[in-house]
Amino acid sequence: MKVEYTPNEGAGPTYEIEADRHGNYTIKLQGKVIKRVTVLSSYQGKPRWGSSKLEADAVEDARRAIESMKADIDAS
Repeated sequence: MKVEYTPNEGAGPTYEIEADRHGNYTIKLQGKVIKRVTVLSSYQGKPRWGSSKLEADAVEDARRAIESMKADIDAS
């Protein structure tokens, strides 16, 4: 799933979030990878083909990561 996210009601830069059904995600800004998170490839109870819930959770995690990066930059 590819999602574009702009923090602060559209006042900031637009980030591109790419998430998959296993919970992995990548955050890009103007085509450059800002952050990439991969999950464990195998664990007990993990759905073999992934799930839409893991994908949605990955997008939410990415949004929180963008907000925390922005908060760190604003505090500097």
